[in-house]
Amino acid sequence: MTEHESKDKGMSRAWVFLGGCLAGVAGVFAAAILSETGTTRTDGCDDEPLALPEGESHT
Repeated sequence: MTEHESKDKGMSRAWVFLGGCLAGVAGVFAAAILSETGTTRTDGCDDEPLALPEGESHT
């Protein structure tokens, strides 16, 4: 800290840093919750297995 900066400015930077850390942690939790609840399943979809093309045998 230089002599031109006040002590309040240093404390303000600390609060901004802590607020950013809290926002980051909250974002991680929000992403985890959304990834658990946001599935791609639809109600009208049948549960039939997908047909894969048969490959050529190289024997």
